[in-house]
Amino acid sequence: MVSVIFLLSLLGAVFANSVLSRDTPSGSITSPVHSSAPITLSVPSSETTCYTSSQWLVISNTSVFWPTSTDYIYGPTTGPGASDVICAAQWMQYDERSRGLSSLGPTKTTTVTLYTPTSTGACRTSIRPEQYSDTHTGPVTTLCDGVARALGPRETATEYYPGTGPCSTFSESRIATTTVNREPSASPTCRAELEGCIGVWQTYSSLSSEYAASITSPIPGDTRSPLRPAHCPNTAREYPEENPCSECHFIPGTATMFYWPVTTANGDLCAQNGTTIPATQTGDGPNTAILDTYTLVSPSVYISFTSINAWSNRRHGHQCGERYSNQLISIHPTAVTSLREHRNARYPYEGTPYPFNFAEFLPQTIGNFTQSLIPWPQYRGGSQCPLYDPSCTMVRDDYMPFIEVPREAAEIDSHWERCSRRWLVPAVTMVPIVDGTAVAPTPTGELEVMSIEADAVPEGMVEAPTPIPTAELGW
Repeated sequence: MVSVIFLLSLLGAVFANSVLSRDTPSGSITSPVHSSAPITLSVPSSETTCYTSSQWLVISNTSVFWPTSTDYIYGPTTGPGASDVICAAQWMQYDERSRGLSSLGPTKTTTVTLYTPTSTGACRTSIRPEQYSDTHTGPVTTLCDGVARALGPRETATEYYPGTGPCSTFSESRIATTTVNREPSASPTCRAELEGCIGVWQTYSSLSSEYAASITSPIPGDTRSPLRPAHCPNTAREYPEENPCSECHFIPGTATMFYWPVTTANGDLCAQNGTTIPATQTGDGPNTAILDTYTLVSPSVYISFTSINAWSNRRHGHQCGERYSNQLISIHPTAVTSLREHRNARYPYEGTPYPFNFAEFLPQTIGNFTQSLIPWPQYRGGSQCPLYDPSCTMVRDDYMPFIEVPREAAEIDSHWERCSRRWLVPAVTMVPIVDGTAVAPTPTGELEVMSIEADAVPEGMVEAPTPIPTAELGW
């Protein structure tokens, strides 16, 4: 029988931790004894010889750091908060010892065969509108710009999962491996509270700074090196700035732009040198249209958001102002700015700004089809084409341009005055106002990231001045 020797460092009975393999019955080792001298425990002959030497545990000539909680008391052990100080020390000892034992590798490995249902062939079908990567099966034309254009309405594409051919289902096997590691005999059962942990974290921070200043390189097993009290609640992070919304960005929901159609005269698709002609008036004064409970007045452009809110750039998780649903703003048509090749992200790729030209959406007749002829640079820079994907080579009836968040959107909430309008920007669905009617598109099931609801009165619902015809279009 091999003798296993442990030196147990104790702070009362709660710190008497022997080393156990997770699959070793706890009854095979006698109860710990309060002693500063080595003791011999009776164990099965298959166990490995191990002993403690100072702050090290040695198992088969391999040493692991084996700290004792009494070296990590970061506060008074009597009075208010003492139990939290002791609890934090218990957990520091347990966590560090657990990491050391895990580094020795598993003591046992077991395998089991798992079976997972799977399938091949066309077992599921998905039908969706066609996109840039799909093969267009309908008529195609190439105009003077040399770019292929799909004629007619947007087609649908069918996808089959997980593949094609007859559907076949079966079970697929895989081997799962489970390991058993050594661990301290028992984890602490206490739970430190925030009030008592404030001093613990302050002491840890102070000791960390002092220790870092006293050494040139870390010393393995140095008991002067503070252990992080990970199981001790910490106070909320403090921020120096007075106004976290001094730098912020919008988070717009689904956006729709309602506009009054305009035409061009004497223009050419490739030369792009037409002259804009404002929409014909339907009566005295500006043209008007009804959208739900709103009256739209020409020549203003109206942008609706299913939702819109803003977040701070400086403080993680800080919302600026409120979140608003179903907002409608009006802006002058010349104030709309498109952002070509923009991509929304946490750190976005900011697109190139261009003035917006509504004449691009004027339907043109091509053979038996009537549709808009979006110039290729505008189309390629829209949201429907991936930024660096060369497979987007055809103009289809799916153009959704990115636009800069209008300045008028900041008027919805006073906290948004300084928010960036080119960080997260909306890709808008274009809806012309025809014969005094504006019809909102069918909702597409926007993913809502928050559920705070608030009411707000639409801003800027006023008539804008009539734009001056110009020969310099926003191509």
